[in-house]
Amino acid sequence: MRIILTIIFLLVAGVQGFAQTYLPVTSKNKTYLATVKGLSYSYKNGLVTLKNNGRYDLGTVSIIASSKVDSNLFGIALFEEGLEKGKTVEAEMYFTTGLGKDSHDLLLKDVDHKNLLLSFDKATRAQ
Repeated sequence: MRIILTIIFLLVAGVQGFAQTYLPVTSKNKTYLATVKGLSYSYKNGLVTLKNNGRYDLGTVSIIASSKVDSNLFGIALFEEGLEKGKTVEAEMYFTTGLGKDSHDLLLKDVDHKNLLLSFDKATRAQ
């Protein structure tokens, strides 16, 4: 029995190491926290799915990505069309790498998806 539990633990720990990391909201702004409360998103193969289970219709939302291993990697998914309560939308995440003049777009196949750090960048309420 002990061997089975050890094997299950190792399998779960192995899967945990290969998934993206979703960073929590660190803002102290009460209005912003109320705006993002109920929002959830997931990332898979360059596509971000955003679900609004919050209390507000949204105007603009952006989700950014960085990397645990490449400090120059930057990704962004923009939801500029707005998002009503209870709706789900998808947007493609665009990646760039490099600094200044050396900055260039990165193909999806060249991104190390396992080491991405995803977080909310901006969320506004609809007018």
